[in-house]
Amino acid sequence: MSFIYSTPGRVLATVGLLLRAATAHAQEEPIKFGKLDAKEAAALLASPTPDSAAAEVLCDFGQSSIQGKKDGFELRFARTARLLIRRPAGYEHATVRVYLYHDPKNGGHEEIQQLKGFTYNLTAGVLSKEPLRTEAVFSKKINERLNEYAFTLPNVRENSILEFTYVVRSPFLFNLQDWTFQQDIPVRWSEYRTVIPSFYRYKETTRTYWPFTINETGTKPYATSYREGSNSGYGSTNAGASDNVYSITTQAVTRRWAIKNLPAFHSEPFMTTRRDYLSQVDFELERIQFDPQRDPQFIVGSWPEIEKELLEDERFGQYLKANSPVTALAAVLQPMPNPTERAQAVRQLIMQHVAYDDTPASHARPGSTAKRVAEQRKGNAAEVNLLLVAALRAAGLDAQPLLLSTRSNGRIQTELPVVSQFNYVVAHVLLPDNKELLLDATDASLPPTLLPENCLNGQGRLLGPAGRWVNLMDTAPTLLYTRAQLMATPQGELQGSIRQEYAGYAASNYRRPLPELRQNWQKAHPDWQISKASVLAPDVSRPVALELTASLPGAEAPAATLYLRPLQQLVFSGNLFQADERLFPVDFATVQRFEYATDLTLPAGYAVAELPANMQLVLPDGGGRFLFNVTQPTPQTLSLVGRLHLLKTHYTAEEYHALRAMYTQALSKLAEPIVLQRQ
Repeated sequence: MSFIYSTPGRVLATVGLLLRAATAHAQEEPIKFGKLDAKEAAALLASPTPDSAAAEVLCDFGQSSIQGKKDGFELRFARTARLLIRRPAGYEHATVRVYLYHDPKNGGHEEIQQLKGFTYNLTAGVLSKEPLRTEAVFSKKINERLNEYAFTLPNVRENSILEFTYVVRSPFLFNLQDWTFQQDIPVRWSEYRTVIPSFYRYKETTRTYWPFTINETGTKPYATSYREGSNSGYGSTNAGASDNVYSITTQAVTRRWAIKNLPAFHSEPFMTTRRDYLSQVDFELERIQFDPQRDPQFIVGSWPEIEKELLEDERFGQYLKANSPVTALAAVLQPMPNPTERAQAVRQLIMQHVAYDDTPASHARPGSTAKRVAEQRKGNAAEVNLLLVAALRAAGLDAQPLLLSTRSNGRIQTELPVVSQFNYVVAHVLLPDNKELLLDATDASLPPTLLPENCLNGQGRLLGPAGRWVNLMDTAPTLLYTRAQLMATPQGELQGSIRQEYAGYAASNYRRPLPELRQNWQKAHPDWQISKASVLAPDVSRPVALELTASLPGAEAPAATLYLRPLQQLVFSGNLFQADERLFPVDFATVQRFEYATDLTLPAGYAVAELPANMQLVLPDGGGRFLFNVTQPTPQTLSLVGRLHLLKTHYTAEEYHALRAMYTQALSKLAEPIVLQRQ
């Protein structure tokens, strides 16, 4: 690496060594802005859009590089894209949004420049070209650190081809642009390139469920310069002819990724947030090293450094040290001998005094204090649960904050110590027998032993002296248990009592008023007629039980042969896994258990002619099982049992076929009839 320090007309010094390495061949850009002609437009229009989508991306091309500027370096990100609009439903894609970061402390901000756009329309072989107008460009503030810059291309109609290009200049070297290849509409070609000089190193993370068409690394010569104002001797910096100019030559690492023929992204059932599934590449500035003879400056720190930073942060650490009326009340609980019961009592105390405002957060709001939150009796997740940690400590318990990312926020990259990955915090309590409790005080419908379902997302980071990763998934299942006592009539009517219990995480979801529970059950089982309903929900540590007296109508007159399907009429409605193929993993928050037991009394004068065969199915590697069993304790009674247990929270796309097959076979088995014959 060579630095040339100069003033106008004179080279003063040369420092360093020029690194020599093989260079990557220059690659032709996949799109040239403004170079579309009628022949090419006709060919694009003649090519069918995948899945008959309302719009598609023909090409999306981005490039990032680091360049010298006044007083240092900047990131430059250039993007050029071309889209095809097929139908009015795709017109929304004529509006493009660019998000620009700014620092409210030092005033630095990102800028968009060289913005241009065209709308092409082909009519009778003639291609018109209408430019983007200034009045179609808007900007607005999103929050204290983010602005939105939006523009809308003109005169869009069916079969319009849209094209735009822009450059973003950023003084924030940590903010190397990420790139997302897949979009909500099909993408024919998406490509991203970076050119990073050797003195900057970024940690790169790629995620994709589609293979890269191109994934290349190379090197190339790199040269840039930046200008540094000279000091005037009076505490200020002069700009102008006396500026110091640094010219730099070194080697740069080049990266190139491309994916072709991407389908539109569609969410599938049982997924976390879409960001976990989109094909993308992310970056984090890892280190800076201008002088090979000196140690590098590491930007991505360690987890102990993250902890130190958090404990010094007034929006985090102050809550762990603050005294408030609530922590004073918690201190009174110290004499309780059982630490588990003491911790649960502290949680109950917090929920009595501070309500959750439905805002997930890993930090308190700016200007917020523990005392103010206690006085206002409301706070975000961090304010509530950091207050919980402080109260647990006041009660004499070993409590530490545990950071996590909710399912709606996305998975954690455990190898990357960056606090911005987290959006939630809960309390961790280490008990004297080395057992541990995870506590959250935001949801009163849950027992103390369960975190909110949205928190069940892989692992959380425990802070404190024993900082480590903690598994969040070893928890209660979602359990639905149905017990029915039914009697059949000669007309084939079923009548009797049905008790449906919701346990584990299902209990929280179904801890609702009786009218709502009854309406939901009736909606799921529309053929049943309910004559009586009641609900038992003693406390949050017990299951919710819905008790019904109901009947399922039969025929108008007795029949010589009856076909009864009691379990089919009680089970979950519909197949959870309807798609023949699945690209993404199946991701449950908890294991799923469905259990059904029915005692059936036969009508007088009828005997069993045919019973469904018993069945047992097992998924590979203990992934799940299904059991169906029917017995006949007496000539006039039958006992039917069906159990479906999905024992993993994560099934890969390769495991999906076996999972779907077992579920489908289970539904078919539960739908098989019991055949009764009149004697």
